[in-house]
Amino acid sequence: MKRYIFILIASLFILNVSTNAQQVIASAGGYYVSGPANLTLSWTLGETLIPSYGPSNGLILTHGFQSVLRTVIVEENIDTPVKVTVFPNPASDYLNISFDEPLDTEVNLMLIDAQGKLFKNQVIEAATSEIQLNFQDLPSGIYLLKLTKGKLSNVYKVVKL
Repeated sequence: MKRYIFILIASLFILNVSTNAQQVIASAGGYYVSGPANLTLSWTLGETLIPSYGPSNGLILTHGFQSVLRTVIVEENIDTPVKVTVFPNPASDYLNISFDEPLDTEVNLMLIDAQGKLFKNQVIEAATSEIQLNFQDLPSGIYLLKLTKGKLSNVYKVVKL
């Protein structure tokens, strides 16, 4: 019986602690923002000092229990995707590559067979809206057509008859 009472009291204590995990009861504290220096100071008495850097490279000093919202951009991809149509597939003599609008930058084109051998490597110039690849000199098989614009890549499976 004592064991059950102990477990009941312990569980109530744990539930109470977990519901108050994000609260601080402090006897003193404050918040200050400096306009032209872009300095923010926030503190709670009896807690540790934590320096950090915030938006606009302003220094934020937090002293005590403080929540700081931070947004970090690891990689910003500014390349815009391009809608591509590859036809006919399967192809025998020529393969057409059509872009929904003229290219704003160069696009690298690579044609690789199933064993990894590079058959074509060329640059498609900016302002191009359609190109035609000569497939007459290629052996029959499956190829991968890779189009790369900046950090964006599209890979298409193409069959040569």
